[in-house]
Amino acid sequence: MCGAFNEEDLAHLKTYNSCPGCDLTKANLSWLDLQEADLGGADLRKAQLIRTNLRRTNLVKANLTDANLLAASLVGAELTETNFYRANLRGANMTGNNLQGTTFRGAVLVGTNFTDADLSHADLRDTWMYSSQLKETILTGANMSTAKVWYHQIKKAILCDTNTRFWNVVNTGCAAM
Repeated sequence: MCGAFNEEDLAHLKTYNSCPGCDLTKANLSWLDLQEADLGGADLRKAQLIRTNLRRTNLVKANLTDANLLAASLVGAELTETNFYRANLRGANMTGNNLQGTTFRGAVLVGTNFTDADLSHADLRDTWMYSSQLKETILTGANMSTAKVWYHQIKKAILCDTNTRFWNVVNTGCAAM
């Protein structure tokens, strides 16, 4: 059951910029500077993170299901096994991030900046990716089979064994074997 956040966990985060494994469900963390914070394994379901600075933050194995990260900065964040299921990442900056195997299913990725990011084997099904910046993004093995994306957005990306909506499996920009 998705209840309210733990007040002690929120106070700990604000005091120490660290709260691994904390319950911050539905917490309002909008406009905070959480740069280099440790939120590994934190429960951030339905949290509000509008314009939050999450640069170089540890979010490994964090659960951000249904979280609102509108225009948040996640550049350099550690995002291994992070769950962004149905999250709002509209206008978020994820430039150059390692997002291999990350779950974005059902997320709003309109205007999200993924330039130079590695989305290999990411689950991008049911996402809205219109106007996302995907220049030189690695999408090897990503599942985009039901993603809403314009072709011109992905033509400069690396697509090897990438499952797409209209073009089935695409192999463009693959390294020579």
